[in-house]
Amino acid sequence: MSSALTRVAYAYDRLRTYPPEVAGRIATAMGNALQTRGEEPVLLELGVGTGRIALPLIARGYRYLALDHDPAMLEVFRQKAAGVMRKVRLLLADAREIPLPEGSVHAVIVVHLWHLLPDWPRALAEALRVLKPGGVLLEGWDRVKAEAECRLQERWQALVAEEGFPVERGTHSRRLKEVEEALRRLGLRPKTREVVAWREERTPREALEALQERLYSFTRAVPQEVHERAMSRLLAWAEAEFGDLDRPFPVEKRFFLRTSRLS
Repeated sequence: MSSALTRVAYAYDRLRTYPPEVAGRIATAMGNALQTRGEEPVLLELGVGTGRIALPLIARGYRYLALDHDPAMLEVFRQKAAGVMRKVRLLLADAREIPLPEGSVHAVIVVHLWHLLPDWPRALAEALRVLKPGGVLLEGWDRVKAEAECRLQERWQALVAEEGFPVERGTHSRRLKEVEEALRRLGLRPKTREVVAWREERTPREALEALQERLYSFTRAVPQEVHERAMSRLLAWAEAEFGDLDRPFPVEKRFFLRTSRLS
């Protein structure tokens, strides 16, 4: 496993985590969506990452199948879950080819994943295939309002465009709509609700690190040498624009949960 992959996994874990009380509210909402009729629930998460969704659910005693295609993410997850691994199984696999039999889990959890998969209909079909009758697809996502971070991202976008690599943003929101339309065509009735809203603080330096490590999907198609040149120029711009890169700015966040139950 390369040191670069491991570094990115740790950066993701630090910069994309949820506060404990928020993670708890999300876990409660997901647990309340289960209907297992006396059976012990089995949960599968696609793209588990480093476990920000999984760990609070595992702590509540659920059997958990944690799938990710990135071995570095799974290794960080394994380290964090070391004390509660009795009911956890790690799956190093592609969400488009889930190594489980049909009708084997009570819930499939998907948080911030669809937009990372070009062949997302195949992953959606796989998620529905492994669900038991009466099982539920649980899709989660954040809505974030952070003016300072948005300015940094827009400046990065402008810098790479100047080098001949225009970047399209907003894929995540469009993909969520596409998935919902697909679910409705299949006869399902997805229902969305806001689970929790909260406020955090972040520094420009942390926002720059998230861009540097390509934690956002819109950064990944840009060649590394172009990205590095853009980041060097972005750092100079940020120092002039913000002054103290360690002075925090406010971030307002909301988490939404969409549930779709099989008949």
